[in-house]
Amino acid sequence: MNDLNDESLTPEQVKSQMQVNSVSDGLDELVTELLINDKAGKSNKTNTDCATLVFSEESISVAYDQCNIQGNTLSGTMVLTGNNGSTDGSKGNFAVTFTDFTYNDYILNGTKTLSFDFSDPNSPTFTIVTDATFEDAHGDIVSWKGNRVLSWHLDQINAEGADVDCTGDWEITVDGITYQFTVTEPLSANLGCAYITSGVIQLEADGKMASLDFGRGSCDQTGTVTYPNGESEEISW
Repeated sequence: MNDLNDESLTPEQVKSQMQVNSVSDGLDELVTELLINDKAGKSNKTNTDCATLVFSEESISVAYDQCNIQGNTLSGTMVLTGNNGSTDGSKGNFAVTFTDFTYNDYILNGTKTLSFDFSDPNSPTFTIVTDATFEDAHGDIVSWKGNRVLSWHLDQINAEGADVDCTGDWEITVDGITYQFTVTEPLSANLGCAYITSGVIQLEADGKMASLDFGRGSCDQTGTVTYPNGESEEISW
């Protein structure tokens, strides 16, 4: 590949941001699955036997003890407060907070605000606003802020097509550099796969850009980066 021009993010920058981005992605999918299962009245609401759920009149609390969920390790407590501690009604809101919470060795601090809409029971949507930090094993802190909308397709589960799509825009700040993410083609995922399977996002930082195409349905942690000069390459993270 020719040298990238001054308008291009490097492959290493794209890879490192996708590693951090996967933490918030995984949490959003986990929380929305919990609420979908609660709405359906299912007893297994977290897809794991090592999590303890407590329901009260005002909140839902989930305590994880080194739980492995789709290859991700979770510990600590997550509390959803609001909506009378349930998914009663077609629409509602929860504030999501975390205590001593780790996700794949990242320590999470901050909040998520979630609005749900079950007006179409086969296609519930969740709008999630995140303002959080992730601290890695070296003590480096990354800030994640932004909005995502997850649209589930419950009538397509175990069939062809995506189980959930994601749109939105957000920013990740690390080492004083802010990376802007914008979904230009909806990101898709499937139950049983821990990775995004299709869709395109655009990344921008300090005037430098790149786009990342996740492919057309394969369950893997790879994508094709395209730079402003038109060149592209496949990366994994």
